[in-house]
Amino acid sequence: MDGQPFSVIMGNRSFFLVPEGYEGMAGQSHPQLQRFDDPGLIKLDEYKYNKLPKDKKRIRLLQVEPAASNVSQITCRLIDADYDKDYHILTKPLGLDSEERKLDGKYNAILDNRIKYEALSWCWGEESEDYAITIKQGEKSFYKRRIKKDLALALKYLRKSDKIRTLWIDSICINQQDDSERNHQVQMMSRIYTRAEQVCIWLGESNEQSNVAIKFIKEEVMELNNIDSICSDNKYAHKWQALMMLMQRPWFSRRWMVQEISLARKAKIYCGPDKISWSDFAVAVELFVEVETATHRLSEVMRKDEKFRHIPNWFEHVSELGASLLVQATGKVFRKSDNHMTRDPKTSSLREGEGGSKEVVTKSEDHLHTIDPLERRGLLSLQFLVTSMFIFQTSEPRDVIYSLLAVARDASPFAENSASTDKEYALFMRTSITFFLEEKPFRVDYGRPYSDVCRDFVEFIIQRSCELDPVQALDVLCRPWALTPRKNQSIRPQTKSKPTKGRWPIKTSGWKRKQEGQEVDDTRTLKQYFDEEYQKWESNESNDPDWKRSFPDLKKKKEERTDQSHSDSPAKGSSDAIAEADISLPCWVPLASSAPFGLFTHPGMDVKKTGRVNADPLVGVPEDGHRNYYAAQTKKTDLETLKFRRRPLCDRYSLYVRGFIFDEVEEVADASQNGSIPAPWLQLAGWEEPSKYDPPDEFWRTLVADRGKDNRNPPYYYARACRESAVKGGLRSGGINTSALINDERNSIIAEFCRRVQAVVWNRRLFKTKAGILGLASNKVGKGDKIGILYGCTVPVILREEAEKTDEEMRMEEFDDAFESLKSAIKGCEEKRMQRLRFRADGGATEDIKWHTKEINRRLGKDASKTGKSTNRGEGGGSSTPTGEENMEAEQEEQEESKKDKRESEDKKRKEDARRYYKLIGESYVHGMMDGDAMRKKFYERFPDQTLELT
Repeated sequence: MDGQPFSVIMGNRSFFLVPEGYEGMAGQSHPQLQRFDDPGLIKLDEYKYNKLPKDKKRIRLLQVEPAASNVSQITCRLIDADYDKDYHILTKPLGLDSEERKLDGKYNAILDNRIKYEALSWCWGEESEDYAITIKQGEKSFYKRRIKKDLALALKYLRKSDKIRTLWIDSICINQQDDSERNHQVQMMSRIYTRAEQVCIWLGESNEQSNVAIKFIKEEVMELNNIDSICSDNKYAHKWQALMMLMQRPWFSRRWMVQEISLARKAKIYCGPDKISWSDFAVAVELFVEVETATHRLSEVMRKDEKFRHIPNWFEHVSELGASLLVQATGKVFRKSDNHMTRDPKTSSLREGEGGSKEVVTKSEDHLHTIDPLERRGLLSLQFLVTSMFIFQTSEPRDVIYSLLAVARDASPFAENSASTDKEYALFMRTSITFFLEEKPFRVDYGRPYSDVCRDFVEFIIQRSCELDPVQALDVLCRPWALTPRKNQSIRPQTKSKPTKGRWPIKTSGWKRKQEGQEVDDTRTLKQYFDEEYQKWESNESNDPDWKRSFPDLKKKKEERTDQSHSDSPAKGSSDAIAEADISLPCWVPLASSAPFGLFTHPGMDVKKTGRVNADPLVGVPEDGHRNYYAAQTKKTDLETLKFRRRPLCDRYSLYVRGFIFDEVEEVADASQNGSIPAPWLQLAGWEEPSKYDPPDEFWRTLVADRGKDNRNPPYYYARACRESAVKGGLRSGGINTSALINDERNSIIAEFCRRVQAVVWNRRLFKTKAGILGLASNKVGKGDKIGILYGCTVPVILREEAEKTDEEMRMEEFDDAFESLKSAIKGCEEKRMQRLRFRADGGATEDIKWHTKEINRRLGKDASKTGKSTNRGEGGGSSTPTGEENMEAEQEEQEESKKDKRESEDKKRKEDARRYYKLIGESYVHGMMDGDAMRKKFYERFPDQTLELT
């Protein structure tokens, strides 16, 4: 081996052999990691995954074999394990006979085969997979698998020296190149983390600061008696800074960890050789945030210490750090109660209750969690979780949504392939029973185009909000949440040519076309193909167009599809599945880049910390029964108008909503930089001499969006604070420096006012409308933009009218809409067909089901006949006086006629507006129009309702 150390495997143990005199490892704090190109691994084949059955709740587990800490090679086994459907406990795959399937027999079998495991939570990062683990199969077969450096370090530090450690690790235990398996496993994440004995949080290698921070928490912060002294004494300044640096480790920016920690029974943080319980860390973070937010004492301590250059506000916005938000969120994700998750493990056991039900009792020393971990009460909505966790990142944009499904109160992950094989689950999801569920199924599909996933989320939130409060259902259009997708790549590893899986396997290459009576290779692009076929169809030149041969014979595919319902592999003769090209994200999907806070380097600091980058959303965070403004009063979202239209040929995703336009932007001033108030804003507002006169009422109210602290009505002293800020804030230098006033003025009233101003104006522009009204909007607003009200949105919005659609664009839209409708119809027909096939394969309807169906129909018929008789009472009674029922019918007819006339008028208006579409610039504050005044303006000035197309 050329004098280099190398590893060998003898029996069940791995050994690291170092040649005599080798000094390459001298002085190193930890042994070298084994790289994938290590000479000792050259002869090993790369590991290949076997398929996991979809009709079982099966996962893989990684068994890390014991080795000394100085052994670089990591040897493991991958084993399969099943969650039992009755007890929800992880066991070895069992094949129980009819006797063992009885409750007592099965319970004993589960006890004998139960597998205990831990789940690893770590940060994937952007680095390449240059390191390796060795996977052992049987006694003599070894394979190698690529892993990232950080994961290799985690495995080395977690590996035990004397016994096997069983772990579940997402990147290894899930075949990341199989979209179908990823979809299925994401659906099981809640079960995986809930059933784990412990979640191991890997923060990375240790350093001097992490050592100080962990020791500080254990030995000083947890001693609450001394909390006042350590919050005010300068000698603790470097320790608080070390804690903040620990809180900014990359792991705390991961979105998946919100779910992983919320679901964990117990969690422990590992940072190199150091470790600390999650509960102790959470207490330290809560104290840190509480002290700094309430008093800013810790920032003052840092400012007094010359080692930290007397920089003010060192810990400002610490409450917006990922670690702070995580501790805050995980404490209220689920309702805490005395259930199976909180019982004393030393005194809990299982027994059979009345009627064969299973219940937990407190007699045995053995403890098993036997209740389905999915049966828990979530407290936070999916919209709240997704839109308030903007500081957290994911390497896969779809995970912005998927990573939070398992902990949302109103959503649950649903993978189509799982439903096709799990018969009980499939029946449940295919019926209207889901209508009564609070947790509606949300489709998980990593092969689905990102724009469609975003549409799914927006549509889901609007529908769920309409059930609770339809007056603010469209506020989701104003809350930043979506990650910008990377061009031409999906971030998680995938096979080189594995596009979105469709319903029918078809060829993606080798197409032929007829040309001059001969078959030649078809090299047309998709756009060229559809353009030519559309022209043939429009001119009736083709009796046998190419698209007719593109659809498979349903009868011929019957057996293939039945087989494929139990397999994810494409049919024979097919190289791939149907691929759908993605299109640009529409304007009604707000990007997370416009979120209020971000992590970046500040002047005078060598480290990154949280800071403001944008103003707070005017709509606020989603809260049941609460909204900041009432711009549309009680106007609800018009679900009849609400439509989504995917138009790939036009590269356009349209959303149709109901509303009206009531004003137009006439003048626009420069955007606020770093929360300052530019001097031109005062000129636009007509405030001539701040030293002599108070600010115009509409100006200071616009600066704070007519709200004070906690979004309540602003106090009157804000007017005086505004004038003082203008006098002392350096207005003559070009603007009012709010940051300098907060840090240097030492006036709590002015500081409160300036902080509110920063939360409202940061990176926004002041504008004046044609009607002479002041307003605030994003820095993208421009002269000529329209100001409108969307029914179902609580604030006015800025709309930019685009150029009218050409005749060609109208034809392309018509073709797109027809093609999407055709796809939807074919998909629906196929689903119905597959349901019938599965139903027949299961034996069809039993005699008992047939009898109950007949009885229900008979009773419904009786009720209908009784209702018909009751509505015809009085017939033949000899009286010509109209009854109350007849008067009601006449009124209903009049109402129907009125509705018909209204629909005809709207249809006419819709045709006129068909060529007009808008770009949603974002929300806005328009003074005097935030609490229903725009609706009154509409009534008196007779602004017409419009169907607005947003793209």
